[in-house]
Amino acid sequence: MQKKQATGVDTWAMLPVYGSIFVIICTLFLPWISIPVLKYSKFPTTYTFWEFDHCIQNVQKSIQEGGKLKMNVFTERELEIFQYIGQGLKIAAVILIILMIISGVIAYKMKKRGTVYVKIAFLIAALFPVFVFLLIGAGNFFVNERMGRTSNFINLTIHSYIQMTSWQYGEMIISVLLVLFSGKFLDTQAEKKQQMYIERSMKKDRKIGKRTLVSLILILLAIPFIIFFGIFFLNDRSDIFISMCIIGLSMIPFCMVFEGRNPQAREILLIAVMAAIAVVGRMAFFMIPQFKPVTAIVIIAGVGLGAEAGFLTGAMAGFVSNFFFGQGPWTPWQMFSFGIIGFLAGVLFSKSKNRKGSREAEWFHVLTLCIFGGIATLVIYGLLMDTSTVFMSSQKLTWQAFMAVYISGFPFNVIHAVSTVIFLFFLSLPMERKLDRIKKKYGILEA
Repeated sequence: MQKKQATGVDTWAMLPVYGSIFVIICTLFLPWISIPVLKYSKFPTTYTFWEFDHCIQNVQKSIQEGGKLKMNVFTERELEIFQYIGQGLKIAAVILIILMIISGVIAYKMKKRGTVYVKIAFLIAALFPVFVFLLIGAGNFFVNERMGRTSNFINLTIHSYIQMTSWQYGEMIISVLLVLFSGKFLDTQAEKKQQMYIERSMKKDRKIGKRTLVSLILILLAIPFIIFFGIFFLNDRSDIFISMCIIGLSMIPFCMVFEGRNPQAREILLIAVMAAIAVVGRMAFFMIPQFKPVTAIVIIAGVGLGAEAGFLTGAMAGFVSNFFFGQGPWTPWQMFSFGIIGFLAGVLFSKSKNRKGSREAEWFHVLTLCIFGGIATLVIYGLLMDTSTVFMSSQKLTWQAFMAVYISGFPFNVIHAVSTVIFLFFLSLPMERKLDRIKKKYGILEA
């Protein structure tokens, strides 16, 4: 029986196997190199490892035809060096694929006994995109020198001529996570779950503080870093990738609610319903610019379900609703703006007793919630979205550009803030009562 448990299929133990498959698919089929200056030419902009020679030929043709790369064509010696680089990349890609196949087999067959081998394989898989990133950086230095451009931070990031695609950043993130956690994933001992429960029951309950700390780190550091990384290193071309990263990060503190127990489907469904209401509300008022109930719904979710659920609701609402209104580089900014307002609402109001008691106390709660909603919408959402407009539309980031956008966007932000106050005034008490009844009846989201 023990041998069967050690070699059987386990949900967590299959994650390293899926990671190996993802790395193999990325290496075989998905593009690694992007040449943004070829976007408006007849040549493709992205290339896999196996198309490296074809990429160099298209760049050479673009130079000859007077494209945006204003420099001399490559010499025979340079083309020969590029050929060697391409061959080296192909050999390294083949080695990585073989390594990932072996890693997947070891993870499936050996489980915990193969942890060291799996970690080494994914460490190499994580270092491979780093090597390609450095190689691309050297290529940008080379192109800038040929074109007489200064190799400063902006010319090596936003305005770079060679970039690595988001798929490879995703591969690097997944590989790093598997290096860190594959030991836990591959530990399929039957008594592990009971032992973890005993250890948790012997410790002092400090989950709320830990969740709040993790949430603050993610919101103030990790998610803004992801957004600005997309601006500078992905040239605002991978909004879906950045959006998925934000959703993944926002789920971490929310899932910590279930650290001491298994989640119930109704708890996850409640978050999905609140996000769906926000999405439908945004669609229902599409004909009135900026007059939307999304922020109000996100605030109510934060108040009724907690700060972590509020951030996740806001992020999901911004992401899903833009499938109807249009995805773009503004999507991660909207997700972050909605999410941080929901998180702050949960921190400030979710433990409030004012909404439970006399009628005067309830209306005082509504009044304070409306004031918070109006200020948060005007200052946080408006300021962040106006800032994103500058990054998306201005070639040079100057104080004049920021002030012009802030001033021109102020009337629209006022309309948005007023709409949030109106919707909170009419919806906050009824929806909070419904959420309280659901939580009390089913005993959910109380951890």
